[in-house]
Amino acid sequence: MASRRAVFLAGAVAMAACGCRSIGNVRVRPDQVQLLTATEAQKTREAAESLFNQQPRSLASVTSAANMFEQAARTLQDDYIAQWQAAEAMEFLAGNETKPNLRRQSAQRGIVFARRACELKPDGVEGYYWFALNVGWLADVDRTYGLDAVGEMQTALKRAIELDERYDFAGPLRVLGVLYLRTPQPPASIGSPRKGLQLLRRAVELFSDYPENYLYLAEALHENGRGDEAKEALRKVLEAKPWPDQQFESEQWKAQALKLWAELDKP
Repeated sequence: MASRRAVFLAGAVAMAACGCRSIGNVRVRPDQVQLLTATEAQKTREAAESLFNQQPRSLASVTSAANMFEQAARTLQDDYIAQWQAAEAMEFLAGNETKPNLRRQSAQRGIVFARRACELKPDGVEGYYWFALNVGWLADVDRTYGLDAVGEMQTALKRAIELDERYDFAGPLRVLGVLYLRTPQPPASIGSPRKGLQLLRRAVELFSDYPENYLYLAEALHENGRGDEAKEALRKVLEAKPWPDQQFESEQWKAQALKLWAELDKP
């Protein structure tokens, strides 16, 4: 299954500088999961993949797909693809669920599956990428993870960039760029609008037709005092056709672009 990421951390990395809980201690007690044979698990994974890729996505369809991915991943514990696919589906739920408890549970599951993916394939970009995103959502719903979450995300995303900066339409660059934009600056945290802008320019350079890259480039330009350039980037988002395999996400990008445009127009 090709990489498909749900709507980006819309506020997930505006984390408090305080917090003492450790991402390394995140564990989950799995719900009662039906035991499958390896053959059944592979078929379940394939069915989940088909459901997850249906367009436009919905919370209901991805919830069903995520449950199937989890079943498969818990049976195929040494299958790298099964682990990161489950982490990806959980990331969508962590970012789009409305109930905090469900968001927290999804992010925690995503972290566990992504962590296992990294163990199975230390040179695989997917594990680090989905780990970072799920960490971001967990920190968004539970701010007590604070700086530990920021550090975990930064480390994982830097590793993902080393492995494949082009993954998910320059996703590792995009996410790390927004992390720098939305965290406090030193000494409180790692924030740097300048670094964020550099990374997001690189993302646009690699994928100049991908709307989400322009959305966060606009935010970076705004944070660096370049309002006119930010509006030019937002026009790219607003004028773009829905991305074929991210139709649900495309609508959210446009909504965020309009919101940022309104902020730029404030005196």
